[in-house]
Amino acid sequence: MKVGFIGLGTMGRPMAENLIKAGCALVVWNRTPARTRPLEALGAKPSPGPAQVAAEAEIVITMVTGPEDVEQVVLGPDGVLEGIRPGAVLIDMSTVTPMTSRKLAAGATTRQAEFLDAPVVGSVGPAAEGTLVILAGGLPTTLERCRPVLEAMGRTVIHAGGVGMGSALKLATNLMLAHLMAGLAEGLLLTEQSGIEPARYLEVLQASPFRSRWYETKGAGLAAREFAPHFALKHMHKDLRLIRALAEEQGAALPVTRAVEELFARADADGLGELDYSAVFSWLLGRFTGAGQRLDADAG
Repeated sequence: MKVGFIGLGTMGRPMAENLIKAGCALVVWNRTPARTRPLEALGAKPSPGPAQVAAEAEIVITMVTGPEDVEQVVLGPDGVLEGIRPGAVLIDMSTVTPMTSRKLAAGATTRQAEFLDAPVVGSVGPAAEGTLVILAGGLPTTLERCRPVLEAMGRTVIHAGGVGMGSALKLATNLMLAHLMAGLAEGLLLTEQSGIEPARYLEVLQASPFRSRWYETKGAGLAAREFAPHFALKHMHKDLRLIRALAEEQGAALPVTRAVEELFARADADGLGELDYSAVFSWLLGRFTGAGQRLDADAG
């Protein structure tokens, strides 16, 4: 199967590599051309633009940062829709709002193409291992047609429902992820400020009913002050803004999530956006003394 892949960033590149390993003939494009070279070395064919990628592929995958980016590469000049074939499938794996997914699907329909929104759960490690969880929205027949391609990148494919529901489920998942990180960071801060070794706190978490590999790996990173990016803080902040937009569209009150969004917004504004989203802990450490007094500008 000939597959087009657009967006070879932190997540996109290992996902594309797994498609090559699975035997797909890959055509690739990225806004920064240098990022296509590792894929070219594995046999992928570089293309001059999104429209040209789409013109050669049965399935076109987009994996970019957010709604504005995917609308540009799909709906903009020289975008995917200018080249996509009738009967082809566009799969957007970016984290966007359901509204964006529906807009892309409507565009694909005008070109007699099919559409799936299929964002992923997992970071760089699962992307490299091909063990992502993929959340698909669209027709069941379209999903089954694309399942072999999706399963080359993920160990689990969940059909969320119609177009846009994969994107909604992804945002709800990232909502929980942001809450977990905020809670872990604040719990570890309170532990350390109380004079308790971080290892004791992590030991309690691992002995508790909510033990998980996530607490183990992220907790160890926080305790060691290691914030190398697996999922950048700026991207979590972006997702929280998308979550707020979806909540407003649906009339859902999310008061705790609004507080979590503010926490990530402040960390992002203070220059931690390129670090892992766990660096929200670093922001908290820099804003509190041992007595728990605020050190930032609004301390009073």
